[in-house]
Amino acid sequence: MRRASVRVLGDEVRGRISPLIYGQFIEHMGRCIYGGIYEPDSALADERGFRRDVLETMRALRTPILRYPGGCFSDEYHWRDGVGPREGRPHYEEQFWTRLLNGVNRQDLAAIVGPPESNAFGTDEFLTLCAELGSQPYLNVNHGTGTPEEAAEWLAYCNRRPESPAQVKVVGVGNEVFGFWETGHCGGQEYGRHFLEFAEALRGVDPDVKLLATGAPRAYGSFTSDLLRTAGKAIDYVSVHAFHPPFPGIRPLRDDEADYWSVVAGPEAMIRNVDDVIADIERELGPDSPVRVAFDEWNLWNSWEDCVATNYDLRAGLMFAGTFNRIHERVPRLEIAMIAQLVNMLGLIQTEGDRLFESAGYLVSRLYAEETLPLSVKCQVEGETFDAPLWADIPERLQPTMGDDLTGLPYVDVSVTASDDRKRLAVFVVNRHLDQPVTINLAFDGLQPPASARLRQMAADSPFARNDFDNPQRLRIVDLDVPSLDRLELPPHSVSALLLS
Repeated sequence: MRRASVRVLGDEVRGRISPLIYGQFIEHMGRCIYGGIYEPDSALADERGFRRDVLETMRALRTPILRYPGGCFSDEYHWRDGVGPREGRPHYEEQFWTRLLNGVNRQDLAAIVGPPESNAFGTDEFLTLCAELGSQPYLNVNHGTGTPEEAAEWLAYCNRRPESPAQVKVVGVGNEVFGFWETGHCGGQEYGRHFLEFAEALRGVDPDVKLLATGAPRAYGSFTSDLLRTAGKAIDYVSVHAFHPPFPGIRPLRDDEADYWSVVAGPEAMIRNVDDVIADIERELGPDSPVRVAFDEWNLWNSWEDCVATNYDLRAGLMFAGTFNRIHERVPRLEIAMIAQLVNMLGLIQTEGDRLFESAGYLVSRLYAEETLPLSVKCQVEGETFDAPLWADIPERLQPTMGDDLTGLPYVDVSVTASDDRKRLAVFVVNRHLDQPVTINLAFDGLQPPASARLRQMAADSPFARNDFDNPQRLRIVDLDVPSLDRLELPPHSVSALLLS
């Protein structure tokens, strides 16, 4: 039995946690939309073509904001293709992802990851989905092959029609513009000039719309700094993405100890991209700048096969929980975050035929969305640490993209959130020990001692346990009694939410 101590510093509040950190993302890629969310030929489809079981499962996530239509797909997407009578919408045999998979010699997956585009699911279907889920729509407009005028007309279509299912108040201009793979990629200064043109057109339609500009981690040089110097006063959010590992397609994930440590260290690896962008904002615009960060794509992504279907195990659930903990630590600057993606490809929810299961990533995301309280409160954790070499046995050509190994990471990873009056606490604890339970000693500074406690937890005998279509309840969140706060015992490789009042 290992030991750790957690001291909650009740008087040290970082700031308010935006509910938008629990956002989601859907893209025309793989079976995320067609064959996932939207499947009109399924016996499970409603009259609009949405799968009822998927809708119900999505609704339970309480998704506050939903991004669409990409991603890389968005920088070639012309919104008029996806409106009007479906029989009149154009059909394309290839799209961005078809060509990219062919370009990386994965012709076996090209038509699956980049399926033919029927445009049967477009703007009205997306806005209807948002209204159904109670989610704020976030549109990513086409910077690659589109124009500011086209983007403004799209926003007007959404916001100026009385029959529009939902209003759009968040718009991203382009996606990963810094990247050589992106249609319309360019340098930060040039992109900044483009952004100003888009901003003028979009705010001409809706002066209150919030605009996101694509940022980049430090590995891409001065891109973000150049963008901010050029267009900083017009930007509401700087977008940043991070996947773990940082370059897809290294190899399939293995159920072994080496990959266990690489995965559970993912939060610290990914958050470095966020910290790079925060540092750029505060250096170029000042520490009091109102510009916020949108961490609007993050996930575990090892192989191109994950774009067909993904099954996040308990180990990955620990990574999801740790990432939410890192996000909590960066409020109020970090205001929006989104997992990429929601259904099937890299998805929290998996479907096959008429079956569905919720992955460990889904269960953790739902736990955090349900239990997070408004304030992020600091804490001190004392206990053992570990070092995590990142991704053993990967192709030599990809090794420079992995980043430095991570050292001194706490086995016991904690985030504390509190109600406004600080009479309720939600203490999220991840025990990252592979095979050791841990006893937690809790102390509270500046707070009344809790009178009641509940524990919600996900654990299993193996860190590689996962749900599947035949065993959809192998992993689940269970409610447990808390006999004593003096010695809280948590199993190895587990995620817990300790709810105190």
